[in-house]
Amino acid sequence: MATKNLALSELRGKTYTEIVFDQVWGQVESYQATHPEQEIFMMALGDTTKPLPSTVVKAIVEAANRLGNSQTYTGYEDITGNPALRSAICTDYYQKKIGIEIDSSEVFISDGAQSVSVNIQELFAPDNIVAVQNPTYPSFVEGALLASRSLVNLPCLEENNFVPRPPDKKVDLIYLCFPNNPTGAVATREQLKSFINYAKSNQAIIIFDAVYSPFVTTPNIPKSIYEIEGAQECAIEIGSFSKWANFTGLRVGWCVIPQALKIKNTVPGELNNLWQTRHAVKFWGTANVAQHGAIAALSPAGQKECQEVVNYYLQNARLLRDGLATMGLECFGGIDSPFVWVKAPQYLSSWQFFEKMLEAKGIVGVPGCVFGDNGEGYLRLAALGQRENIEATVKNL
Repeated sequence: MATKNLALSELRGKTYTEIVFDQVWGQVESYQATHPEQEIFMMALGDTTKPLPSTVVKAIVEAANRLGNSQTYTGYEDITGNPALRSAICTDYYQKKIGIEIDSSEVFISDGAQSVSVNIQELFAPDNIVAVQNPTYPSFVEGALLASRSLVNLPCLEENNFVPRPPDKKVDLIYLCFPNNPTGAVATREQLKSFINYAKSNQAIIIFDAVYSPFVTTPNIPKSIYEIEGAQECAIEIGSFSKWANFTGLRVGWCVIPQALKIKNTVPGELNNLWQTRHAVKFWGTANVAQHGAIAALSPAGQKECQEVVNYYLQNARLLRDGLATMGLECFGGIDSPFVWVKAPQYLSSWQFFEKMLEAKGIVGVPGCVFGDNGEGYLRLAALGQRENIEATVKNL
């Protein structure tokens, strides 16, 4: 007799996506129905709005044309990713932009950061305990719950600049996201080093979400966990083209699993090989057309155009943050991140603040409590919209 997956069943209706689309959007639609004259400024989802860079578009069109010709048609790619793309990530991203050495055998191409950030847990035993920042990107938590793993919270509070301390108990997997979604916080070298020291002492693995690292502008803030000595022995890093190259619809990301990475019952290179096996079983690669677009994004012309995209969204965030400050609201983030983390007046909960901003200013964000109980009393706003929308929002403030 077939029976349902209880862990999946228990998540039904409680995931981040369902909350945003059912509860957030539901309230917005109800409000619009009774207040049709109110202008609405959507800043909830972290979806990009700028078009693909022209260099990327050209590469995708050329790749599609090659697929339409029997003389140049290609089918399956290498399941770990197009070799040229993996090489470009190592050379044009890590080496030239950040100054660190990564071998292409350590890079695995994925269909965006979302899937790999959850699926990477399949590398580890079911009884492994997972530590997550609180507040955090909900998929880290949802992935652990889906696997029926125990969770440990790492408090991210205003008094510690939303950067947690290493766990005070034994854990096996540690999710870190910097620049952080939702708070926009960044971690210093010293703070990251403390986590590496913990991981090496406890044979734990850090899963480092570096999706927003191209937005870092503050000097001396690491853009990769591998800038810290010892990280390649204990950390997996996740990257993505989604936000800085506007690939949210193309779905191209990557993860780095160093050959030096090991845990209690492995030798160097074994986890890397196991992830290749998992790819062979469950994932036969990202769309080849999209991968050719990613190669173009890493070209000199592509990177110049992508930097313009990053600068555009960061300016949006600064305009939004400054506008909110004129209202007397305390804001965080918006400097090294396209997210602005807004503190509610003391008498308002996250959902009350959400309703107040919607009804008074037409601004739609995500209540901070959706990202964890330490997000209570905050609202996350995404500055990934069009400039005219941001300027209209600020003018309305």
